[in-house]
Amino acid sequence: MNHRPENVTAFIAIAEKLFQAEKLPEAGRQVAARVFERLRTPSDDGARHRTRYPACEWLDATLAPFIDDDTSFGAAARAIKALEPDLGWSRRSSGVNGSDGYIEAHVHGMICGPGGAESRYDVQLGFSLMLPHTRYPDHSHPPEEAYVLFTPGAFRQNGGEWRDPGIGGGIHNVRNNPHAMRSGDVPFLAIWCLLTREGD
Repeated sequence: MNHRPENVTAFIAIAEKLFQAEKLPEAGRQVAARVFERLRTPSDDGARHRTRYPACEWLDATLAPFIDDDTSFGAAARAIKALEPDLGWSRRSSGVNGSDGYIEAHVHGMICGPGGAESRYDVQLGFSLMLPHTRYPDHSHPPEEAYVLFTPGAFRQNGGEWRDPGIGGGIHNVRNNPHAMRSGDVPFLAIWCLLTREGD
């Protein structure tokens, strides 16, 4: 694939700037830089995970506070909205300590990655959406990753204390680092990127 749709190109450019913010841990900025370096080369096998889940219905309300903003968050929200018909959707159904009903109360939107708007397997770029008062389960995975928060929310790593890095802040997860996240009184939205183990 040598051509990339404009809406995917637009989101990648916006997200790259958000992942270089000083509020992110240096290690998170570094892993993101490697992700976006790979994303300079388009790649798409055409697979699409189009199944929608109940939490998808919260996307408009979650994006609404940002849609008209003249900020990077506003630009990202508009780009996500434009990409919605082409997103790949998934959700987690395993892990420990998840809140009651968390499966129905969260969803992940894949932009670049398996089954996403640009389906590829060397990196992943997407977002997580959770309804208010949802606790995502503790989990871990081999790929290294970084998050940027759009809304109030908290992260927990290695069974430690919950921490809210603030809007525009985020976290860095090393490989196989147990972590979780939770929302408060408003829906949770965070974008994330990660490297697969192949080639990194």
